[in-house]
Amino acid sequence: MELVINDRIRNRKIEFFESFDITLRYDALASTFSFGFKFDPNNQEQKDLACIGHYHIASLYHNGELLLTGYILSESLTDDPTTQPVTISGYSLPGFLEDCQVPVDYALQFNKLTLAQISEKLIEPFGLKQIIHSSVAADMNKEYTETEAKVGQTVRDILVELATQRNIIISHDQYGRLVYTRPSAKQTPIFNFEKNIPQTSMNLNFDGQGMHSHITVVQQKDFDPEIPADESEPIRNPYVPFVYRPHVVTQTSGNASDTQKAAENIRARELKGMTLNITTDRWIIDGKVIRPGKLLTALNPSVYLYKKSTWFIESVRLKGDSKQTVATIGCVLPEVYSGEAPSYLFKGINLH
Repeated sequence: MELVINDRIRNRKIEFFESFDITLRYDALASTFSFGFKFDPNNQEQKDLACIGHYHIASLYHNGELLLTGYILSESLTDDPTTQPVTISGYSLPGFLEDCQVPVDYALQFNKLTLAQISEKLIEPFGLKQIIHSSVAADMNKEYTETEAKVGQTVRDILVELATQRNIIISHDQYGRLVYTRPSAKQTPIFNFEKNIPQTSMNLNFDGQGMHSHITVVQQKDFDPEIPADESEPIRNPYVPFVYRPHVVTQTSGNASDTQKAAENIRARELKGMTLNITTDRWIIDGKVIRPGKLLTALNPSVYLYKKSTWFIESVRLKGDSKQTVATIGCVLPEVYSGEAPSYLFKGINLH
């Protein structure tokens, strides 16, 4: 693992660490990182790269493969009788959008603008670039009839609220660019994990409290009481087949044509209540670091996966020290991101 820090004078490298902890995420504007290394307070090179409050730009590499480009946010230094490593941590360049609000000199109304235009306007002060994948280009260039941001909303909240209505996923890439995309569920899985693979453990979690049987979206009503509000057809969740748990949401932005899609997107978010976590000592497949946005398959009756099933990699956490390296792969159902109607994963299992 190699960390390159640009202190606005030149690039400085750190190649030897006490520890490292990197989490690559698909469903966020930023991935995070943390490194510990032995700090020599008399070493000018280390003084320059660890300077507090400078928000240096950092690039993380493994075997020449760029994993992340971001800002150093925090430094932690300790002096005690036992030598403690300095810890530096941060996140990808678009992470600023999660912490910062729209500048006060910006208008909060974006009527008759597209998401591509709104996004470009909001990220411009931060010096960020955006990438729009062909899978969402048409939706990114559709106008919103009426859109108004709330005072105090972060830039991230505004963009996610608008994108969610059209099943557009906001992510980021290794270069620190904002990415608008919609993944395909037709990818070839990168690996099949099973119970008998050495140094691998699995954990399946199902959170029924966060799921609903019927989901309806109602468009915010016009001031004229005689104009009925548009509403979606109730969307069913196959993972709540036997009980009645309704969920009704008011749509505050977008067009009437977006209402049904908004309901489908809410169902997709609720499906995040079922997760598969795989911990393994192998975090390189086919010569590449395992990354979010890919598919894998899993088969393990001990976690109720009696049949081989396909999962979407949402996050990958890479941890290591002088003794070992560990990868924790966080997975969700592919329909969380593909926008397709989900099927019941456990259908056909003989319980008797």
